Order: sequence, then C-alpha cells, then structure tokens
Amino acid sequence: MIFLGLLMTRKYPGKPSPYLTVDYSRLGTISLDEFRQAILTDLHVLEDVHNVQFITAPLLRVQVTDEFGDPHSVRNLGDGKPIYRMHTRHFRPSCWGYEP
Repeated sequence: MIFLGLLMTRKYPGKPSPYLTVDYSRLGTISLDEFRQAILTDLHVLEDVHNVQFITAPLLRVQVTDEFGDPHSVRNLGDGKPIYRMHTRHFRPSCWGYEP
C-alpha cells in the first residue's frame, strides 16, 4: 500500500509534501526475499503507473526481527558491536554522470 504524505512543509509552504511513504506493515513478518520482491514491485509501480523518474536521498528503515517477530539487533561481523546505520554498497559508475 502506498501513502502519499500530504503535510505542508517549511521548505515548500502551501504545497503538499514531496515525500512518499510506502507502507509494508500489512505484510507482517516476512523474509528478506519477499521484501526484496515487494520493493521491486513497488518501484515498478512508481515508475510505470505514477511516472516517477527520479528520487533524491532515499532512506530505507527496517525493523529487524527473527522469524517469530521478536526484535533482533544487527551486529558487525568483525567485532560484534551493534550497528544502527548501514551505508549502501551500491556502486554507481562515474561514467554515468559523464557528458561529452
């Protein structure tokens, strides 16, 4: 289910918020594979149905649980310390921004 934020913001006074929230809470506890498929499906919907072509500074926030829905912390494999923010491992080649 997709919810469009309609709150007014300071940056855009008098205009609806430019932020979009995609709500996956109705799915309950799901595997990462199912979540991956849900995200890809919703990205296709945004692109094909809603004509969204660009986004700026997207942020993905997930509540990590075990298979029973109990909270589970994510830990660093090296030292075992809990981590709260992970930077993307996605690589964007510099040639994509090159214009001859």
